[in-house]
Amino acid sequence: MNKLVTLAHTNEDYKRLGITKEPAKWEDGMRTDGQAGSYEWWYFDSEFTDGTKIVVVFFTKYEFDLKGEACPTIRFDLTLPDGRSISKKISEEKGSTIRASKETCDVKIDRSSIQYSNGNYLIHFVDDDIEYCCTMKSIVPMWRPKTGHVFFGEKQKDFFAWFVAQPSADLEAVLTVNGQRRELVGNGYHDHNWGNAEMNKLINHWYWCRANIGPYTIISCDIIAEKKYGYTRMPLIMIAKDGEILDDREENTKIERKETIKHPFTNKFMDNQLKFIQSSDNNTSYQIEYHRETDIVAASLLEGMKLSVPMRLAIKVLRINPTYVRCIGKVKLTVNENGKQEVYQQEGLWEQMFFSNIKNAIISE
Repeated sequence: MNKLVTLAHTNEDYKRLGITKEPAKWEDGMRTDGQAGSYEWWYFDSEFTDGTKIVVVFFTKYEFDLKGEACPTIRFDLTLPDGRSISKKISEEKGSTIRASKETCDVKIDRSSIQYSNGNYLIHFVDDDIEYCCTMKSIVPMWRPKTGHVFFGEKQKDFFAWFVAQPSADLEAVLTVNGQRRELVGNGYHDHNWGNAEMNKLINHWYWCRANIGPYTIISCDIIAEKKYGYTRMPLIMIAKDGEILDDREENTKIERKETIKHPFTNKFMDNQLKFIQSSDNNTSYQIEYHRETDIVAASLLEGMKLSVPMRLAIKVLRINPTYVRCIGKVKLTVNENGKQEVYQQEGLWEQMFFSNIKNAIISE
């Protein structure tokens, strides 16, 4: 990273942000006021043994609407084992502040809720057709990259923050769809983001990937800043084994992208192969390869937004079209340690988030 894009990491940074190097549960409480000039969300994804996949996101605003007034919103995405998908979006009245605690993760929107309790997370989503109750038991401790705050610009006032409350969790859930009830078990992940600047003005696009593969839990991200910040690359990584975090030094991460195509929905580039190479201590290195096979979500973030006529005209003129793709495929982990090699393969889930409409970016190392 360069002086215009900085992952805060000094002792002064920790002191200024009021945190320590050890993540704390209060950091997963509400970190903004939920009003204009901020955004914040709590994200949960789940993969169950029968092939069911569920993503739930609780937003303080209407998704990424930084300038807009408070509007607590939930997004629920369900992919069934047969490939069918169901998406729900529920918003409270505009101007109503989200009901959330600052001491711990305790969030309520409409009839749904998230609650932290004795190290576990309880997720409850309900509408007229679907009810989802899930208990998430952590198997990897809370984590964030350094302070978890990436600052932008010469004055370093604009920021994007990331806190991973559950890098990996065992799940037990009950899902009821149109009266049909199913009990599920699987694995999940939960993180929390917030910031004070429009994301499309800071970040061009990112790949966010996670996988549980053999005894390892992997989180790997390739974040590319906007043009005014030189398309600076911000790699982030966490490697854990048997519940213990082994390496998270992004300064040792190298990334390769291959098999680039034009995505049929977004009309932006999509890299079908991602490779993260991590050099570690004790003559150990890790290579994580993601091979995209299919998409389970491909969407424009403008869909469903209630926009004024002037805003629609501005979007058309400026060609703004933020897009999101969630894909699945094979993940291959190769561990080289003291001349010995271990190879693991597993299905994984990752996403491409494209805030900008720029279809090509010259990525700075």
